[in-house]
Amino acid sequence: MKKNLVLLSILGLMMSVSAFEYTPKTSNPFGSKYTGGKAIDVKQNLSQTQKNVQNQQSEMREIKTLAEYFRYLPAEVHRHWTPYKAETDYEIAVQFVVHRDGSISGTKIVGTNYPAANTAVLNAVKSGAPYQPLPKSYVNDSVKAQIILEYHAKND
Repeated sequence: MKKNLVLLSILGLMMSVSAFEYTPKTSNPFGSKYTGGKAIDVKQNLSQTQKNVQNQQSEMREIKTLAEYFRYLPAEVHRHWTPYKAETDYEIAVQFVVHRDGSISGTKIVGTNYPAANTAVLNAVKSGAPYQPLPKSYVNDSVKAQIILEYHAKND
């Protein structure tokens, strides 16, 4: 915990000043190929990074219907899934509630034929949250989702 606080303090200090690379005046401890440093504007780099993140978020296409949402949601869960490696095929059904803001609750396994893989599926659902908000056209504050993830063992 203390290390995290120290790192945050250091980062805060770096954001408030410009950083400079060291340019030696006499001997060159970095070798003959080192030609000197240039000023780095930490504030400008941070500002540009924040703009890039905002642009990516605004480029995220709004989901307009519940049907679109239910095409998006399984793909997003699958994107976060690192399957439990097994020598046999398995299938796991997971259920959860998606709230208006994309947050989730009530995550649980509702069907499995390989319990050792349940944790990996639960982690996939939880690590993807929060998801995109529910469509504005959907009148309720939440929706129950059930997704089935399948694993197919490779036969070598």
